[in-house]
Amino acid sequence: MMSLNNKSLTDDRSTSSSKSTTIIKYEKSSCLFCNEWFDAQTFTEHLIHCGQVLEECPNSCNVFIPRIRMRSHLKECPRNKLNLQQRMSASMERLDQHADHRVQVLEQDISTIRSVLNEEIRQRLHLITDVGNIRKHNQVVEDWTRDTDESINELRRQLEEEGAQRVFATEQNQVDTQYCCNITQSLKDQVELKLDDMQQHINQLSADVSYHQNQLNDNIIKLEELVFENERLNRDKFVQIEQFLQEINDDIKTKLGTSSDFATSKQATLDYEVKNVKSIVCETVERIDKMNVIVQDLDKSLHQTMQNISDIENQLAMQQRIASVQNIRGHLIWRIKDYSKKLEEAKQYDTILHSAMFSNKAFGYALRLDIYLNGKGTWKGRNLIACLNVLSGEYDPLLNWPCRLQAEIIIRDQCSIPLESQDYVKTIYVRKKSDDYIQSNQYFHIPHKVITSRNYLRNDSLFVEVKVIK
Repeated sequence: MMSLNNKSLTDDRSTSSSKSTTIIKYEKSSCLFCNEWFDAQTFTEHLIHCGQVLEECPNSCNVFIPRIRMRSHLKECPRNKLNLQQRMSASMERLDQHADHRVQVLEQDISTIRSVLNEEIRQRLHLITDVGNIRKHNQVVEDWTRDTDESINELRRQLEEEGAQRVFATEQNQVDTQYCCNITQSLKDQVELKLDDMQQHINQLSADVSYHQNQLNDNIIKLEELVFENERLNRDKFVQIEQFLQEINDDIKTKLGTSSDFATSKQATLDYEVKNVKSIVCETVERIDKMNVIVQDLDKSLHQTMQNISDIENQLAMQQRIASVQNIRGHLIWRIKDYSKKLEEAKQYDTILHSAMFSNKAFGYALRLDIYLNGKGTWKGRNLIACLNVLSGEYDPLLNWPCRLQAEIIIRDQCSIPLESQDYVKTIYVRKKSDDYIQSNQYFHIPHKVITSRNYLRNDSLFVEVKVIK
C-alpha cells in the first residue's frame, strides 16, 4: 500500500499445516516538496538541504520562493537595496558555493538513494518472484496434502469396510460351516438310516431268494421224481402192452379159425387198451410241458431277483463311497481321539488308522491318509509312519494320469496362545501311474518324541491336517 508520506509493502503468508506467518515490510518517506523517496535515516537531512523547500524572501516582500530559485528572485526583488544587494551578493556567492557544494552532495546522495532504491526494487522483484514461487509450492503442497488426506481417509474407510466385510465373512463362514456340519451330520444320519434300511431290505431279499430257491429246488426235485415215476409207470405199461399184444398175437395164431366174433371182440378190446395208453402218454407229455414252463418261469424269476440284489448292492456301495467322501477341497483336519489307547492297540495288534476319504477338488482324485501309530518295519516302535494313498474313485476315467500331487502333512500345535504355536510340517509327493495301477506307498515318519513335545498332544487328542498344494 502506498500513501503520500509512507510507502509499505506487506506480504502475509500462512499455511493450514504449520500456522506460521512471515512478514516482509519496507518503509519509505516521500518529500513533500520534491516528491523523492527517502528512508527514515536520510529524510531529515534531506529536508535541511532540499532545493524545493519554500523559504520567505529576506527582503520582506512576502514571497515564498524555493531555495533553488532564491538567487534569481533576489535579483528581481523590488525591495532589494544596493547595500543589501552588495551584502546579498557576497552572501549569495557564499550561499552559491555552499549550495553548489550541497547540490553536489545531494546529487551524490540522490544517486546513492536511486541505486539503493533500484537495488531494493530489484530485491523486491526477486522477493515477489520468490513469494509467488513459494505460494505456488505452498499451493502444490496444500493440494498434495489435501489429496493425501483424502487418500488416507479413503484408505481408512476401505480398511474399515474391508474389516467389517472380513468380520461379516468370518461370521458368515462360521454360520456356513456350522450349517454344513449340521447338513453333513443330518445327511450322514439319513444315509446311515437308508443304509440300514437297504441292508435290512437286502437281508430280507436274500432270505426271500433263499426261501424261493429252496422251494424251487424242492419243486424241481419233486418234478424230477414225478417225471421219473411217470416214465417208470409208462415203461411198465408199455411192457405190459407189449406182453398183452404178444399174448393176443399168440392167441390169434392159435385160435385163428375158431370164431370171427371172438376175434372182433379181442380186436376191439385191444384198440381200447391202445387208446387208453395213448391218452395216458398224452397226459404225461402235457404235464411235463407244464412243469417245464413252471421251471422256466421260476428260473426267470430267480434271475431277476439276483439282478435286483446285484443292483441294490452296487447302489449300497455307491452310497457308502459317496458318504465317505466328506471333503472335495483338498483340505482335511483329522482329530485322533484316545491317542494313548490307540497307540497301545497299534503296539499289540499292528492296527492302521484310516482317515475319512477326501478329494483334491470337485470330481478329483479320491485320497485317504493312513497312519501307523507305532511305526512299521525298521521304524517300528520309535516313530509314527503315515502315507497318503490315491484310491480308486468314481471319476478316475475322466482324470489326468499319471497322478502327481504335492501335499503338506501338518501336526497342529494346540497351544493356548495362537501366536506362540509352532506346527510340525512335512511335505510329501504322491505318484500313481494309472487308475488300475497298484500304488507303491510313499511313507514319511514323525518321531514319537516330537509328538509328545510342546502341545501337539493335548487331552489325549492329536490333530493332523492335510493340505493338497498342487
